[in-house]
Amino acid sequence: MKRFKISAFLTVLLITTNNLMAQDNYTLTAQVTSINGTSNLHNWHESVEKISGKGEVKQGVDKSLSLQSLNIIVSVNAIKSDESGMVSKTYKALKSDKFPEITFVLSEPVLNIPKGSISYPVAAKGQLTIAGVTKAVIMPVKVSVTEDKKIIVDGSQPIKMTDFGINPPTALLGMLKTGDTITLSFKTTFSPFN
Repeated sequence: MKRFKISAFLTVLLITTNNLMAQDNYTLTAQVTSINGTSNLHNWHESVEKISGKGEVKQGVDKSLSLQSLNIIVSVNAIKSDESGMVSKTYKALKSDKFPEITFVLSEPVLNIPKGSISYPVAAKGQLTIAGVTKAVIMPVKVSVTEDKKIIVDGSQPIKMTDFGINPPTALLGMLKTGDTITLSFKTTFSPFN
């Protein structure tokens, strides 16, 4: 009889815990993303016009959110620049014909994000894949949660192109040489969906 009571109690506890930790699916609904770099002649800037992403989020008893999974896809051919010739050099450097996407996959959950408009600093650990090369990265970001449970992620990440097997682009018969380090800056909004 005792075993039955313990088993029944554990079943009720598990059901209650699952109800308190409801899991929601999220999708990326808005973004502003740019890539900034340097060269021996001037700094340069590109924008990213197409990014998609999905994630799974659990809400705790205290209304905090935990990001369980996240997968972001950047379309390389959606990178644009006002400078003539820069975009084609970017596509070539990123080997867009073979690797048309840049991806980030969260490798560890981000726990206990408090609900509220105050930005909460987070170190998002994940796998970043560029031009077919995958590296473990830690992205320092700020996360805030709106009243309607939208999650806003804001941050920037310096990336060395050579770490991903990318030769920094050159132009003007090699007279213009870009710096090895670029900075990816982003502000994304994820919204719940059923």
